[in-house]
This record gives sequence, C-alpha cells and structure tokens, in this order.
Amino acid sequence: MKKSVYTFGLLASTLVMLSAIPMLNHNNNPVAMAQGYYDDKRSYSTYPTDEKKYECRTGPFEGFFVSTVEFCKHIKFDDKDRKDIRDRDNRTGTQGPPGPQGPQGIQGPIGPNGTQGPAGPQGPSGTNQINSTNLYSVLGNTTFLSPPTPAIKNSIATCDVGDVVFEGGYQIFSSNLNSPPIVIYDGPLPDLASELPPVPLDSAYQVKIFGNETSFRAFAYCLDNPPLR
Repeated sequence: MKKSVYTFGLLASTLVMLSAIPMLNHNNNPVAMAQGYYDDKRSYSTYPTDEKKYECRTGPFEGFFVSTVEFCKHIKFDDKDRKDIRDRDNRTGTQGPPGPQGPQGIQGPIGPNGTQGPAGPQGPSGTNQINSTNLYSVLGNTTFLSPPTPAIKNSIATCDVGDVVFEGGYQIFSSNLNSPPIVIYDGPLPDLASELPPVPLDSAYQVKIFGNETSFRAFAYCLDNPPLR
C-alpha cells in the first residue's frame, strides 16, 4: 500500500513539473509575447461588445472595435515641438558678420502735391491817397560858396530808409547879384552823373549850384511807407 501511494505521488509531481516548464519558457521570452501580440491585430475585436464598443474609422486600428476612441487618434508632433527638438539637438551658433550693402534701388515716382494750407491773415491796407498824414519834410545841409573863386557845391535832403521822395526843391539864402548862382542839378538821387556814392532809388533830393558868395540848401517831401514814423 505504501508503495502505491509513493508511486502515485511521484507521478503527480512529474506531471506538475512538466506542465510548468512551458509556462516558464513562455515567461522568460516576453519580447516574443509582445511581438506576437502586436503583430496580430486581429487580437482586437472586430465586433462590438460591452468592453469594446467603438469602431475606429481612421488611425492604426482602423476597422477594429476598441474600448475608447483614444486608440483611434493619430498622434502627431506639432511643428513647434519639432523645432524645439531641433534647436535642442542642434545648438544655434554665433551670428556671423553682416553682409555687404546691396545696390540702391530705383527712385520711386514723385508723390502727389499736398493740399493747400489755409490762407494767412490779411495784411494792413496800403496807402491809397497822398495827404498830410503820409507826407513829411526833410532839410538838406546848408552850403556856402565863399569868394573870390566860383565853385560847384551841393546840398542833399535824405528821406528815411524805405521811403521815397514825393517832391523837392532848394532855398537860396544869399548870393552875389553881380554874379548870380547857376543851378547845375536839381532832382532826386541817384544822379548818374554825380560823383557821390549811390543811394537807394528816389530816397534823397539833391541840389548842385555853381557860384560864389552864395549860401543855399535842399529840401524834400517824403512819402512815408511802413513802418510809419
């Protein structure tokens, strides 16, 4: 009886060991398991169940039923992420020197004229008549022709700068009746025949006399232009 029990136990132990060997071999090669699992896409169900009720229309599991729609999505890297990876792997070097300046471009066409600005304020009214309010008188230098030799001398009455002679003349204070004076020139300056320095046109009045024992002077009425006196 003891021999029978011993024999039965030995056989049972042998069967347990034989059944465990394939399991050990299978567990020692997990790569083979994973490869077989992923290579056979048919391991995913092709019909809906309570656990796998979503059918993929696109993606790596197209045509299969999966437990969640996340399996059906394509996972793509955004171009920004790729750029970050490239910048991380390939560091940017130092910036090089600037290149030479290019040739100048063709000048563009002239733009249109701008709009006309507003008119300025009106200036003061000009002189439209001549009277005592816009005329003033000036006297020239008193000149004396001494004896005995006759000579030529002059007297000049000068207006303010910017004003012009309206009328002029001369006064003789004394003379030699036996040898009366002779008026050589009587009029506004500049006198082109005069040896005096030039003055602004019609800004002075000159009298030039030949004689002896004679005293005289010029005078003028000047037109007052702005700025007024």
